[in-house]
Amino acid sequence: MTEEEIERRDSSTNTDSDRVLVTKRAVFRALVELMAERDFDSITVGDILGRSGVSRTTFYRCFEDKYDVVNWSFKRFKNIRIQNKDQFYSFESSLLVMNGYLREYKDYFARALRYRGQNSLRDYMYETNVEYMEQCWRERYGAVDGFGQEAMIRFAAAGMSKIVEEWILGGCAEPDEEVSAAIVALVPQVLREVLY
Repeated sequence: MTEEEIERRDSSTNTDSDRVLVTKRAVFRALVELMAERDFDSITVGDILGRSGVSRTTFYRCFEDKYDVVNWSFKRFKNIRIQNKDQFYSFESSLLVMNGYLREYKDYFARALRYRGQNSLRDYMYETNVEYMEQCWRERYGAVDGFGQEAMIRFAAAGMSKIVEEWILGGCAEPDEEVSAAIVALVPQVLREVLY
């Protein structure tokens, strides 16, 4: 492992120092601005660096690439929800907060969702939802036991991801409450009981 790989941070965590978090937010804001001007495919890391004022070395200590920035911006909320689960009284209330965040940045997330290549946000949303649901399940019941439980979690994660994706791509036309309630209603009861 090279020295650079050792120093590189895992952007999927939410345990960054204040300084690193300031840097990540500056990079995120720069990417949001750039994506308001042009397609995600045409944006380079150099463009992000120029807009954010962050050095190349600092960028690569925080992120793997531009796709990692988009994925961090989505997963950051998931990490906050898991780490601060006591502030949410239900799965639906946490979905409402998440949907509000996605609505606030709907143009940014819509542009990111239109990219369909490797490291896409679409795939990452699904993987993150599976990870979140499995973590909630393990906290209550221990290991995910067998194909049936695994299939239930993957099915629910896929449905949730697709509903959110289509909602964002449709301009977040439906109210946040309606989308959250629809997702909650579609998640199997036994799984819904463990989510927060």
